[in-house]
Amino acid sequence: ALVGFARRDWDDQDFAQVVYDAVKQHARTPFREDTWKQLLQGIRFVSGEFGDAEAFERLKGTVEKLDAERGTMGNHAYYLSIPPKDFPVVAKQLKESGLVDQDRTDGSWRRVVIEKPFGSDLTTARALNEALEVAFPADSIFRIDHYLGKETVQNILALRFANELFEPLWNRNY
Repeated sequence: ALVGFARRDWDDQDFAQVVYDAVKQHARTPFREDTWKQLLQGIRFVSGEFGDAEAFERLKGTVEKLDAERGTMGNHAYYLSIPPKDFPVVAKQLKESGLVDQDRTDGSWRRVVIEKPFGSDLTTARALNEALEVAFPADSIFRIDHYLGKETVQNILALRFANELFEPLWNRNY
């Protein structure tokens, strides 16, 4: 299942079209229409503002319904590609809405992935950590520098691991 959340006034179909276009354009393997149709059954969109508690209640209802329909067993990953200034309010809303309850006895998990520069210095990075730890334990927070997903960096990694000359030089021994 995939749920989008933003201020846009979209229906599920609008969000699904954006996802379809992106997947079809950037897929690294041949695009399969039957696989897309299966994914499409679990795509939803919730419109709302970060500060709107009712929007997060709608998000919770959507996630819970998809959880039952799609069998995700209560496992949820939140991908926050948002400005760092909004981390505190979103973390608070996720917690207050019950979307990230940590008192689960069913073995399910909650994770958050952050794709942004994480602060401009040590002080701001610590403040962002504190804001996120309101809702998520430290071992459930994953930080991704968005440059690591860029083609140039991926090419460097491929060069390192696929090249017998460079790999021994670029490992932990040197």
